[in-house]
Amino acid sequence: MWTLGYFCSAGGTMLDVMRVVEQFCRGKRPDQSLNEDGLVVTSDFAAVVDGVTSKSVRHLWRPSGGVVAKDLLTAVVAALPANADMRRVQRIFDGWIRREYEDLPEEDRRIVEREPWERLQANAVVYSARRHEAWLFGDCQIMVNGVQTPTVKRVDALLGELRSYAMHAIMLRDGSAQYDGDTDPSRELIKPFLRLQTMYENRRGEYGYFVFDGFTDMEYPIRVVPVQPGDEVVLASDGYPLLRGTLAESERELERLRRDDPMLIDEYRTTKGFTPDLESFDDRAYLRFIA
Repeated sequence: MWTLGYFCSAGGTMLDVMRVVEQFCRGKRPDQSLNEDGLVVTSDFAAVVDGVTSKSVRHLWRPSGGVVAKDLLTAVVAALPANADMRRVQRIFDGWIRREYEDLPEEDRRIVEREPWERLQANAVVYSARRHEAWLFGDCQIMVNGVQTPTVKRVDALLGELRSYAMHAIMLRDGSAQYDGDTDPSRELIKPFLRLQTMYENRRGEYGYFVFDGFTDMEYPIRVVPVQPGDEVVLASDGYPLLRGTLAESERELERLRRDDPMLIDEYRTTKGFTPDLESFDDRAYLRFIA
């Protein structure tokens, strides 16, 4: 479950060393080719990438937009220039997604321009060993020396609350709420709002949020987290809703949530819950290292 290794920039000093303590990446489905989370460590960068769960109605991407976006950006990390700054990384990531659109038929290109929910979408947290800082592109997570930077989007909190409201109403009506991975009635009720959420992509304001989709605002305010040599850093996707300082602790919190709040409508309210046929409510990636 964990890997120990050393990664040092070519020509760098000992300050450029990253010592990976543990790393783990697993999809919620038995078929791991459908995992929309990824992580990568190079001599100069460490990153977790989270492909966004599809809200598509046209299904332009196979096996899913989240998988395509995740595979694309994790591959791009490995080729980043060692001294790239935050804005250069943003331009490179977004540019590669735009190139994917150029390979689509003309009608499909028009679709991704006018229907944001049909785009490739991904969040990422990227640590630069050369610049001693991490960049939070969207709602992936970071913890430095046990201190976590909040990344929950206002719109996600709103829709998590709406799904909780819907599921509790269903339980009041029916006396219970039984569902599997395909028929969560509360998620079905909020699906129109999940698609509407994409209208706020890369916009400022209360409900706006950043996501790599090929159309990002190059002046969008990105959170920058300083990291000093010797700091212990955790990068993770939002598949760990209660992030902790070790993988084992984070996994235990996940299992406790499955036991105490399996539909994720009370203690931790989100847009989907645990289901018996899936390993977790979401794909997950976790990387811990010493800077």
